[in-house]
Amino acid sequence: MKLAEYRKKLENEPLKDVLPTYIEAEDLSESRFKHRGKWLALPHCWGVVHKDGKYIFFITANDEKGYLWYTEEQEDEDRLVEHIKRKFDIRMAASHVSTDSDLMQRFIQRVYGYSENQAANVVAQFSRYDDIFDEFRNFQRYRRMEQERGNKVTEQGYTAEKLVDIYHLTEVEAYQLLVRLREEPQAALKDLKFQKQ
Repeated sequence: MKLAEYRKKLENEPLKDVLPTYIEAEDLSESRFKHRGKWLALPHCWGVVHKDGKYIFFITANDEKGYLWYTEEQEDEDRLVEHIKRKFDIRMAASHVSTDSDLMQRFIQRVYGYSENQAANVVAQFSRYDDIFDEFRNFQRYRRMEQERGNKVTEQGYTAEKLVDIYHLTEVEAYQLLVRLREEPQAALKDLKFQKQ
C-alpha cells in the first residue's frame, strides 16, 4: 500500500482523532522537521520524508515543545506504510479503552494547541454539565454543534454555534463561554456586551 492510499484510508477511521496530525515535511533534523521552507517543532504530528533513497516516518512529541519523538527508516515505501499501519492500529485499539474525557482532552490538545493541563481543565469544566459535555463530544466526533437528537444547549439565548458566528470564537471557547453563561450569567453577558462594542 502506498502512503497516499493509506492516508486516504485514515480519513475514514472513526478514531482518527486519537492519532497525530499528518503534516507534509520536506526534511528532518535531529529534533525538528522542515515544512514549507521553515524548520518547525509542532506537537502531536506525523509525516514521512523521502531522503537519500530512504523513507523516514516521524512522530513528534505530544507536549508543548513538539520535538521529534520517534523515527523509523525503510528503503521500501510499502514496508514503511505497513510499519505505520501497525503503529497506528495499536494506538487506535488502545483508545477503545480510553474514556470520553481522555479522548476529549487529546482532541483539545491536538486541534486547539492547548497544553495537557489547559485541556484537562477545560474537560473538567465541561464535565460539570452533562448536556454541555455531550454536545462538545458530539462536535468532536461529527463536527456538529448539537446534541444527539439535534437539540442545542442554549444559555441566555446563545448556542455554541451562535457564539462562534457572532464573536469569532473557536468551538472550545464557545463551549467554555456556555459554561460561564450558565454559572455567571450577568458577568458573562456584560463581557459579551463589551466585546461587541
